[in-house]
Amino acid sequence: MRYLALDVGNKRVGIAVGSSEGRIATPLAVFVRTSMEQDCAQILKFAREYDVEQIIVGLPRHAPSEANNTPGEQETLTRAYIEQLRPSLNLPIAFYDERYSTAAAMQQQRMRGVNEKRGRATLDASAAAVILQDFLDKLETGD
Repeated sequence: MRYLALDVGNKRVGIAVGSSEGRIATPLAVFVRTSMEQDCAQILKFAREYDVEQIIVGLPRHAPSEANNTPGEQETLTRAYIEQLRPSLNLPIAFYDERYSTAAAMQQQRMRGVNEKRGRATLDASAAAVILQDFLDKLETGD
């Protein structure tokens, strides 16, 4: 099965692709959010190009050390954004815990020698790849 992962931010959306066969997530692109219609068109363009069967959306959850288990503001905003897109995307959508994905993506970029200023342009796509890679790894282990 082929997956498209989204790292949804307030200004940008990072996109990555991967499959259950290859089990490798690849960062694709970052686009600036404009309107729901244009955002949906961007996502669908990649979904069609890569023959995607499901969308995985990174869900920004609270850190485990926080006392309550209520959704944070960013989680609520992400869910609302995706729910507005859902009817037009016409693909199964699953939410996946994205805790620390941006930090992991930044660390990976540093290890590859990408400086922070240049890496900013692709950071959201790298974070989407981290989310999707974790999802694919969990598929393999059955967690």
